[in-house]
Amino acid sequence: MKKYMHILPKIGLSLLLALSFLGCNEDEFLTRVPDGRFTPSNFYQTPRHIEEANNALYRQMRGLNIGRLYQYGEYRSDNTTFEYDLNDRGRTANEEIDYFLMNTDNGFIGGFYNDLFNSIARTNYIIAQIGDVPFEDADLKLAREAEARFFRGYLYHLAAQHYGNVPLVLEPLQDGGESLIRLPQSNPDEIYRQVVFSDLQFAVDNLPLRWPNAETGRVTRGAALMAMARAHFARREFADALPLLNQIVASGEYQLQDDYADVFRVDNNSEIIFAGQFDAGANQGAGFMLSWLPESGTDITDGPARNQGGFNIPTCSLLEAYGEGDLRMDFSIGFYDTPFNNPELDSLAYSKKFLEVPFPTGGVGIDIDFPIMRYADVLLMQAEAQLETEGGLPNSVFETLNALRARAGLPFYFPGNPVPELDIRTEEDLQAALRQERRVELAFENSRTYDLIRYGIFEETMLAHGEIQREKQSFLADFPDAYTNIRTLLAIPPNEVELYGYTQNPGWE
Repeated sequence: MKKYMHILPKIGLSLLLALSFLGCNEDEFLTRVPDGRFTPSNFYQTPRHIEEANNALYRQMRGLNIGRLYQYGEYRSDNTTFEYDLNDRGRTANEEIDYFLMNTDNGFIGGFYNDLFNSIARTNYIIAQIGDVPFEDADLKLAREAEARFFRGYLYHLAAQHYGNVPLVLEPLQDGGESLIRLPQSNPDEIYRQVVFSDLQFAVDNLPLRWPNAETGRVTRGAALMAMARAHFARREFADALPLLNQIVASGEYQLQDDYADVFRVDNNSEIIFAGQFDAGANQGAGFMLSWLPESGTDITDGPARNQGGFNIPTCSLLEAYGEGDLRMDFSIGFYDTPFNNPELDSLAYSKKFLEVPFPTGGVGIDIDFPIMRYADVLLMQAEAQLETEGGLPNSVFETLNALRARAGLPFYFPGNPVPELDIRTEEDLQAALRQERRVELAFENSRTYDLIRYGIFEETMLAHGEIQREKQSFLADFPDAYTNIRTLLAIPPNEVELYGYTQNPGWE
């Protein structure tokens, strides 16, 4: 059941319009509210209103994960690229992300920033108003507030992770954008201390382990623990993350699916902690997958030729990362034998992890979900935290690696293995094996860039990746600066710098 995705929240555009009226009190016409419209002052009156406002946050989080976050979590890594089209230069902004050629005027930079802070603004209204809303069930009221705090904490984690110093806004702004002039940028230490960890801890304390069946799909205590662990991982605070991951494992709520395919084909299965959900019954569908398919490919979809985008295409580096016979590769990656407008290629790899062939045009009619958090990631993070805090060759790390490899149909790692590449003798060997396993297990799930940054090898990896890409893609001769300016943080949008005097991030001046 996917109840929250069926509801079309009334908050949507009407609330955004209402926000634009804040601070206009000189003219009665400007302050009058059109009949039938909701505003921040009259919307948050009932438990139903709070539920609908929270529902909108799920839609926002789903949109971020199938849009902005693959651009930054996969494109800006050695995992994926795009199908270059000499005749279609309208995709320059995407190319700039992949090539590390973005300037501050790239619209995807400001778009992501605005998406994050528009969503944060929504959470602030819910949190500010829910105290005055009468609920018959006190526990449900705490859970609804915990949902909003989960999203605010996680959104601020994403903001700090991508932009560094950002304004800390924890109350609804009552006079519109002018309030931002009085809000300086806060550094990530302040962001994590004042909102990320405090909000996520509130969510851990007040979200249920599971919701009633009618509300399956909402964030749970496990999701809040995972969000906190991810935030600590981004800061390399492994000793703080490990107890959180241990709690998820000890809860008994989650387990690996026997078949890797079932993780992505069976709704709300035991491996999914939190997913962006699609529901064919509500005329939804995973239409984002069309842009990940080759531009041609009439046997992949039931639509006409060239109705795809050719984005998020696997790199040769990713293909080579899979071991021989890895079932995850067979399930996750397809090959199309007639790439559009690219005579250099005999075939083109594409992600098929979130689709079933033939894929319906527009994606409507399927309800494959996008996993935002899943248990395999918990186990891999737990193993990494154990290795980082304990060192040596912990048996538990081998157990995690080999459980995932067993599902993938691969032989096991162990000390003294007669197969040299599976023989783990040192901590460095085990670390390399763990990182390799993480890459192929979580491919196309928006993790790779952040893993490389956490490992401390982002710049060197992407410089080396650029050299490989130049060898394989002759058109990169037209982009001599591609993969040369590797910046970890995104730019602060230039309008924010101009309007509010914010400091620009290094390398973007």
